[in-house]
Amino acid sequence: MAHESTASSERIAGSFRDPSGYVFKRNGTIFRAIDSDCQRLMVELRNGGWLRQLLEKKLIVGTQFVEDANLRSELAREHPGYENFLRHELIAPISYPYEWSVSMLADAAIHTLDLQLKLLEAGVSLKDATAYNIQFVNGRPTFIDISSFERPARLDVWFALGQFAQMFTFPLLLFRHHGWDFRSYFLGNINGRDVEQVARSFGPLERWLPRALFDVTLPAIFQRKANAQTGDGRATLEKPNKNSSAQVMNLQRLRGKLRKLATTYKPRGVWSDYTSTCSYDSEAEKAKKLLVKEFLELAKPSRVLDMGCNTGDYSFLATETGASVIAADGDQSAIEILYRRLQARPAAISPMVIDLSTPSPAIGHRNLERPSFFERLDVDCVLALALIHHLHVSGNLSIPAIRDLFFDMTRDYLVLEFVPTDDVMFKKLLQFRANLFGSLTLDSCRKVLAEKFDVVREAPIPGSPRTLWLLRKKRK
Repeated sequence: MAHESTASSERIAGSFRDPSGYVFKRNGTIFRAIDSDCQRLMVELRNGGWLRQLLEKKLIVGTQFVEDANLRSELAREHPGYENFLRHELIAPISYPYEWSVSMLADAAIHTLDLQLKLLEAGVSLKDATAYNIQFVNGRPTFIDISSFERPARLDVWFALGQFAQMFTFPLLLFRHHGWDFRSYFLGNINGRDVEQVARSFGPLERWLPRALFDVTLPAIFQRKANAQTGDGRATLEKPNKNSSAQVMNLQRLRGKLRKLATTYKPRGVWSDYTSTCSYDSEAEKAKKLLVKEFLELAKPSRVLDMGCNTGDYSFLATETGASVIAADGDQSAIEILYRRLQARPAAISPMVIDLSTPSPAIGHRNLERPSFFERLDVDCVLALALIHHLHVSGNLSIPAIRDLFFDMTRDYLVLEFVPTDDVMFKKLLQFRANLFGSLTLDSCRKVLAEKFDVVREAPIPGSPRTLWLLRKKRK
């Protein structure tokens, strides 16, 4: 993970913009340095019983005060300017909104709203409402940026509502009604799009429909009027008002709208129905699952990347062997289906929308704020099932390039499925292409892989022309 070193600590990427403090990793433990204002508010929340409620409802990441005087002194020496620290539960892997499915972004939004509604009961509010403050643990969202709590002068309005719209409401509306994908929305602008940009994406008549009226059109009009005004408008905003009923009503309206945007979405991705259309019959699929499980039990990985996971059958299988799994696929709909499966059957699976030909890059401050997918990747084993032919044909990668890619992705093992050129799915990929892949054979592929991997096990998949390998990286 990208970081800045400070003595024996590692400053975690993503905490560059918060003046209230930052997160760092020390001896495998996650800490947060906080200023005196944040410390004072956190003590108030603890003493009032609110912190316990937030933790019990799993609205925030596991958080404790650093009470040990010796440890606090050590941390203060390593982090000049800070005297107060929190200890957080470790979350891994980290994912970002441009790697989420539609229901993941909607659930992250609703979780943020639920936290804001709960904080309002204590007279507290979120000063930040960015999607990067949410992470997923076993398919469930949790809030991680404790230092964004504040006690504002006014509770009738939420000053972070505009940011919330940029990071949640706008991308969900554009995805559902205009086909935008989250990669193009977020990677083009790490902080999301402003209301004027989004308003121009809706047609003149569409702007007045319920889908856009309250959350796009009217805010755009109010912003134009505010920009045209002179004088100190901030003084009016800071006028005390402790009645939160208007804000609560609006947030509850918004919550229902975002929930509907996700629940009415019907996945229609190219590969979301792959399981029912692939070339395996039921017996061959059963045999393949038995082999994959046998290979995983032999390798005993603790962390697995299921690359090209589709809707997650083999990700769930990997968890049965005791591994935690990153389930990645380039198809938004496939990950959406997997995420919905996780809601009914929780497991140690982290779904991500990742196109292996163009994986998430490093972005933000000095390209350290949001590390790339590969920088965040830390797995003992990669599952590459029914994937090699896609990378070879659709991705235009040579077999040596594919080998090197997998070599870099795993610390130890690779479970690889070889798909021959006469396979039904291979032929489907060649439907509108010249067949330039006649030299690809089981022997030629094995020879290329042997330059960097040892073959631990090799087995044909009964009832199928395919072969399954368990490979291990060669040691220098």
